[in-house]
Amino acid sequence: MPYLKRGGVRLYYSDSGSGPPVLFQTGGAGDASMFEEAGYLAALPGRRHIAFDHRGHGKSDEPTALAEHRMGEYVADVLAVMDAAGVERAALVGYSDGANLFFRLAAEHPERVAAVVCIGGVYHPDDTNDYRLESAARLRRIGTRRLIEDMAAEESQAPPGWLLENFAATSAEMMALELEGWADSPTSCAYFPRVEAPTLIVCGELENADGSVEPARAALPDGEAVILQGLGHLQAFWRCDLTAPHIAAFLDAHVPAGMAEPA
Repeated sequence: MPYLKRGGVRLYYSDSGSGPPVLFQTGGAGDASMFEEAGYLAALPGRRHIAFDHRGHGKSDEPTALAEHRMGEYVADVLAVMDAAGVERAALVGYSDGANLFFRLAAEHPERVAAVVCIGGVYHPDDTNDYRLESAARLRRIGTRRLIEDMAAEESQAPPGWLLENFAATSAEMMALELEGWADSPTSCAYFPRVEAPTLIVCGELENADGSVEPARAALPDGEAVILQGLGHLQAFWRCDLTAPHIAAFLDAHVPAGMAEPA
């Protein structure tokens, strides 16, 4: 069970398989084990799988100061995990806020990124991060489980029990601090034009009601997008049977499994 410490915060990641490295990161709730549980690791064979519990999640530490949850800290954590694992460049697969984080990382550190996969909806150019402060206050009132249950009620299928439990295990305070800590950062739209790596957005139809995917795809220098009909934000993740084939085809095209792992 690999751990590292950065800035006094202990961070956990798992490391399995061999081949071109793929780093997985969840969003506001849950830990990286959900990628294996959903079937993503099995669906992407011939690759080295690095699944990271970012700060406040899973087996990683839970720092309590708002300054420790600025977006730049999360970016630095990912780079520290890559360094600890001896990975120079990796494909990045992020869900929800994990994808927003990877857009910034790819824009600021293009030499470390072989490809980017975003699972979930993206920002519209007219969006701001103002909603994060209101969402953090609501989260503290109702808790993580209720928040996820409310999200699930808006979708055509309920999430499997294991996913609900994985999300609910994230402290409401940790999720709220992430929301607040990122509120003063630009939205990912600011980073799209600077993302040099080939990028795939896999988004549920129900979370693309504002048509944000098309301007995002157009702004990305090498962007592709798939919209999964009838699915919402949670379904876009746990319906690995629908999502993973698109991700596998994309990675096979841009970072083939037979490619040697970067030195």
